[in-house]
Amino acid sequence: MPVIYKCSACGFVLYSFEKVGQDFYGLPTPSELATKLGGRCSKCGNSLGIPKLGNIKLIK
Repeated sequence: MPVIYKCSACGFVLYSFEKVGQDFYGLPTPSELATKLGGRCSKCGNSLGIPKLGNIKLIK
């Protein structure tokens, strides 16, 4: 099951982790990804933060 990080304001896909071995470092945490992207969505400029439990969705 892939892990997809999206901007909460515009829905832009910030990062998609499809499978193990895709990246040497593995799945980044939300705070690592925000730091890597400079704290802002690259499409709309929305400030990125740590998601709350209600922002996390599981899709089968």
